[in-house]
Amino acid sequence: MLKKKLTDYLENQTAFFDPDNVSDIFSTKRMSEKFGIKRNTVSHYLSQLNEQEIIVKINTRPVYFLHKEAFENQFYFLSKTVYSSLEELKKEKPLFYKKNDFFSVLIGNSASLSRSIEQLKTAIYYPDNGLPVLLTGESGTGKSYMVKIIHQFCLANDLIEEEAPLVTLNCAQYANNPELLTSQLFGHVKGAYTGADEDRKGAFESAEGGILFLDEVHRLNAEGQEKLFTYLDQEIIYRMGESNKPRKVKTRLFFATTEDFSSSFLTTFIRRIPVQIELPALSERTQNERLEMIYDFLIKEQRKIKRPLLVSGQVLHLLKNGTYKGNIGELKNIVKVTTAQAFSLQREEAEVKVAIHHLSPDFLSQAALNTSAVVEESVQIDESTTVEKLIAQKNPDQQRIIHTYEKLLVEFSAHRSDLTEAEESMKQEVDNLFDFLLFETDREQKQELLLFMTQYIRDTLKQMESSYQITFNGNTVYAISYYLFQRSTVRWQPESTELIRLIKEYKEKVAQTYPTQFQYTERILTLIQPKLDIEVADMDKILLTLYLNRLGVSRESTAAKAIIVAHGYATASSIANVANKMLGKNIFESFDMPLDTTPQKIAEEIVDYSEKNDISNGLVILVDMGALKEIYEYFPQQLMAPIMIMNNVTTPLALAVGENIQKGLSLSDVAIRSTSYLKQDWKLIYPQENKTKALLTTCYTGIGTAKQISQLLEESLPAASPLKVIPHDYRTLHNQKKAETVFSLYDVVGIIGTANPAVDEVPYLSLEELISGKGTQALSAWLKKIMTPKENEQFNNRLIRNFSLKKVIDSVTILDTDKVMSEIELFMRIFEELTEQQIANERKLALYVHISCLIERLIRNEGIENYSGGSVINQCQKEQLEKIKEAFSVIEKNYSVEIPDSELIYIHDIIFQKLAVSLTEDEF
Repeated sequence: MLKKKLTDYLENQTAFFDPDNVSDIFSTKRMSEKFGIKRNTVSHYLSQLNEQEIIVKINTRPVYFLHKEAFENQFYFLSKTVYSSLEELKKEKPLFYKKNDFFSVLIGNSASLSRSIEQLKTAIYYPDNGLPVLLTGESGTGKSYMVKIIHQFCLANDLIEEEAPLVTLNCAQYANNPELLTSQLFGHVKGAYTGADEDRKGAFESAEGGILFLDEVHRLNAEGQEKLFTYLDQEIIYRMGESNKPRKVKTRLFFATTEDFSSSFLTTFIRRIPVQIELPALSERTQNERLEMIYDFLIKEQRKIKRPLLVSGQVLHLLKNGTYKGNIGELKNIVKVTTAQAFSLQREEAEVKVAIHHLSPDFLSQAALNTSAVVEESVQIDESTTVEKLIAQKNPDQQRIIHTYEKLLVEFSAHRSDLTEAEESMKQEVDNLFDFLLFETDREQKQELLLFMTQYIRDTLKQMESSYQITFNGNTVYAISYYLFQRSTVRWQPESTELIRLIKEYKEKVAQTYPTQFQYTERILTLIQPKLDIEVADMDKILLTLYLNRLGVSRESTAAKAIIVAHGYATASSIANVANKMLGKNIFESFDMPLDTTPQKIAEEIVDYSEKNDISNGLVILVDMGALKEIYEYFPQQLMAPIMIMNNVTTPLALAVGENIQKGLSLSDVAIRSTSYLKQDWKLIYPQENKTKALLTTCYTGIGTAKQISQLLEESLPAASPLKVIPHDYRTLHNQKKAETVFSLYDVVGIIGTANPAVDEVPYLSLEELISGKGTQALSAWLKKIMTPKENEQFNNRLIRNFSLKKVIDSVTILDTDKVMSEIELFMRIFEELTEQQIANERKLALYVHISCLIERLIRNEGIENYSGGSVINQCQKEQLEKIKEAFSVIEKNYSVEIPDSELIYIHDIIFQKLAVSLTEDEF
């Protein structure tokens, strides 16, 4: 019994082991104190567990013990169970070690669950105790398990204290008893109801500092849901029988339901839960994920029976393709029962064989309907088997590519200073990979896809040969095709910062050492990526550059490119043909243009040519008429090569230019020498910066609301709009004006916000003008040159919808919009009665947005402490402030907040002063 307790204790604690800061919780002394037994007794059992290879012993002072399997699941594989020091343990850490973050233990963490995990982390890391989360999904999809992972993740990342609890309450038990539910959730005081003999904490107080998980929350009726509103709004609770004594509770809230929340919950309840995540059913998970789950469940069963398992491919196939109403939970039970059946019939055997006759008849009768021709390979599972090893055995081709990546990175890590020292070993590794891909891989199953890829890559390399004057050997087409064919299914995304930095450094070193081959590689990948739908990674660039370097591919010429553009049926072609013949080389390409062709059309043809050919050494354009010399005005300013245009092309001029290009002269020297005996005009154009159009949003007291405004604007823009919407700090804009960096990086068409930073020559619109509709016409005028009339109309319609007063308040707060607007309306009505004067409509708009955000700030204890915008000096203003305070008392009471003087002054200025600030809000 004690041995089991020690094992469980170490298994739980090892997940939080930090080799750089080891806690004494792993020492014999600490364990003897925790379990209240003698140290030598603990040492005796720990020694037995170490001999059984269940725990690892580290002979430091004090001696530390770790749970081996828990360590390997969380960190990396260990080759032994006794280490002389922590340093020896650390040396086992591989170069490609990726520390798990608890979510990474979930199968599908980088695929079907990736979006869900991203949303969960967003909620967990949100300041001030995170955001409430509602998990939905069918029964058995892993909602409760997910909350346990969340609890471990929060502990490991110091988001909650070490002893912080996870409290679970199943709402189904109290669905028809609201009084009992209230007691269970919020606790009660003595005498609250018959039988309440003493004060009692509820689930909220029990979960203080930790996590409260309300399962099957759909079983709460409307009254039950409403009982949660006070906590969701204000983070306070009231015990039963204690309505005058609010209790502040800090706990992270998670809910789970199997029902459609749109039909089972009050709208006001759903609004208070900003993060809603649906976990996919098992039928929606990928085939590989289902197979990984089966592997995982089988490995766990093998650990229990402590006997090697041999599982037939037919069993794996049937399990993977089965139908499970109970989802993951049902699949896990079927694996358990099937293993148990096989074990009970083979208790005396050294190895337990799991075959289809061990599956239950009910399962087989359903599974038979889903059989297909392809059957999985049988697998053998013993004490050393891991899911990762089984996956590697299933996909040897992809694993070989990953192995090559890792070998290349190891070589680079050892020869960072001089890549050429490892050139031979890297070439050999690349050779081995391509030999394997060409001669040892099975390509039968996807032969049509491979043929398509091969043909497209053949066409791409032909284009490269023409553009760069290079030649690829015959095997290059097949080698690159087979690599990309296998690579398309490889999922190798290093996440450790150290490894990402190493890969980036490796790529830069390869580009520096083999610049020509790296340029070819980038061009090849750029051409094939959109057609073959391949996500290009840095390791692709590194590996293919090394491959092309091994082939010895190099450029024949480093001269500039040249083209002739002329009007007429064959004018340009005739000059180009004569010049190329006399020069003995194809120097010129020709473009014959009809007489009515516009300069813009000619420019488009030249840009298309530049994209398909290497013009990195420059481009000479010879044109026949003066008007064509102006075509450069239509070139995109981001062209990254110098272009020279020469007017009045003739055959002598073409010959002179061609001769000077062959000599390798610079473009300016080509022009000067070619025109020294010909009266010619020429112009040399260098690339210019092309600024992206941008719209800035800003906020007087912080950037939080600016971000929310920018999101509403982005939602209003057409999907293909090139306009960027950028939230920016108000004070920086106000102080720096046009000297602020954003005006150098972007062409700013205007500023929208809660305060005017008064930047010269940059128009401004206030948020209240957008809400009132007065500003939409002005905003459309700003964007007239960026959008078509149809896009502008679409933008206007979305803008009106997104910038309604209710929508804006809904976006910048998580309060109940209808309720808070009613409260603010009551505040303004009381104030008007107290002062016997009316608030102007534009000031009311400002107050609606400002006060709704102000309430949320005060609830979060984030109110502004100082305000320098206005100063209160006379008696009249003091009286006005007192009336604002009196009118605000209804909000203070309903939301249990107190308005500070700085906020009172701010509201005073919105109502009475003529400020540049129209709507002001603080950061969230």
